[in-house]
Amino acid sequence: MKSRAERHRRTQSERRDAARTAILETAVQLLAGGGYASMTLADLGQRAGYSRSLATHYFGSKSKLLAEVIDYVLTESPPRTVADDAPGTARIEAEIEGFFANLRAHPWWPRAYIVIAHEAATSLPELQPAIHRQNVAFRGRIETALQEAIDLGSVDPAVDVVSASLAIMAMVRGVAWEWFTDPSLDLDACERALLTQARTLTKPRTKRRA
Repeated sequence: MKSRAERHRRTQSERRDAARTAILETAVQLLAGGGYASMTLADLGQRAGYSRSLATHYFGSKSKLLAEVIDYVLTESPPRTVADDAPGTARIEAEIEGFFANLRAHPWWPRAYIVIAHEAATSLPELQPAIHRQNVAFRGRIETALQEAIDLGSVDPAVDVVSASLAIMAMVRGVAWEWFTDPSLDLDACERALLTQARTLTKPRTKRRA
């Protein structure tokens, strides 16, 4: 049985994690609504239900907070349909399906990410490494799955895994940007089209005639 002090420490840790999560979620909501310019750390702490100084205590600066938001919205929304033993192309399709499932279930997360990506490309270049790391990780998962499919013989070895993974990532990111400006976009139709294009890029090995 854990001591009273150990139970107290665990409770303190849980409260700290809950406060950080509440501040991150509040930041996501404000960013998704386009409120970056007027957002302050003091305001975030208060809006999240805590003191005005707590967000500054946890994150230090606005740019550090945004870097943590990037990690938060992407690590909290991985593709849930990926089976460990699924063949390469099935994992690629699961990545795409997971992306669209996330758009539907948590629309404010990708919207917040887009706002941060825009700031990284313009006024906050210090955020570019965090964006780049996430892009490399996404692209790397596609490349690995595609190379595995080639090794299994289900995809033509002539397919350039780097170019194909970049194309798939660009299509996914492109849908997110378009949906950001046009929420009426038909996500079901976009998902079908993107899956079709991904299957074209990851074309099966061509059988030689006898």
